[in-house]
Amino acid sequence: MDVKAFLKTIPEFEQLPDAGVELMAKLAKVGEVKAGSMVDVQGEPATKFYILVSGRLGVVLELDFGVTKKTYMVTSVGPGQMFAYSGLVGNPHYTAGSRAMANSTFLEFDVAKLNEALEEDPRLGRVMMKMVAQTIASRLRAMQLQLAQQYALSE
Repeated sequence: MDVKAFLKTIPEFEQLPDAGVELMAKLAKVGEVKAGSMVDVQGEPATKFYILVSGRLGVVLELDFGVTKKTYMVTSVGPGQMFAYSGLVGNPHYTAGSRAMANSTFLEFDVAKLNEALEEDPRLGRVMMKMVAQTIASRLRAMQLQLAQQYALSE
């Protein structure tokens, strides 16, 4: 797989010079997961960060109600989107998990190494944090819509 070419298909990376994309490509490891399997697990150490290449993932949140635990799919992730970004924003543990809805391929990044690269290249750091902010905003919006639907149904 040509990781650099794939990264250039992501709109946020288009604004980076080749050196920034090349650095990201060098840090990436290609991984695969079968449908139904977890990539990252809520509560585990947030040492990796991912960008989906192909397939589809569900972002799942497990809630413990004391007597029972329930798992909810909060949103889904498609090609070119990031997931498991908890470590990039300073959370020591994943705040949700990611389950493959289809056989999927992803790019895996070591958070510590990526943070070092972001410190060295502020432009790359700005692009990555913009992507994180956009991801958080879209997930918040999806959760707001889910809450509004549930509230409307209960009235």
